[in-house]
Amino acid sequence: MTRKNNLVIHSFATTEAENEVIQKKMNLFGIKNKSTFFRVMILNGYMLKLDLPEIRETIRLLKNLTNNVNQMAKSLHEQGSIYETEIDDIRHWVEEIWNIFRKILARLDHADK
Repeated sequence: MTRKNNLVIHSFATTEAENEVIQKKMNLFGIKNKSTFFRVMILNGYMLKLDLPEIRETIRLLKNLTNNVNQMAKSLHEQGSIYETEIDDIRHWVEEIWNIFRKILARLDHADK
């Protein structure tokens, strides 16, 4: 979709220091056009860029967990039983995932302070 800007709002004056902050924030969010940056900031009120590698780790752990649960279900269906160690593995994965979520929530809780 092509954007048709038919209204021009004139720029405003800043100090050199303020302009440096604007440039740093634009770089942080990967925005090269000041007009785009200002429009996003004005329309949305704020910009938030989350860099949470813990989420990628959680996804990896969830994949492992679901694989283990699927293997257990298959074993239970075929043999009628599963090993106690398999249940312990599941508990371990779930606890690891909860720990990561707690860290994420703590980071988000302190992000605005």
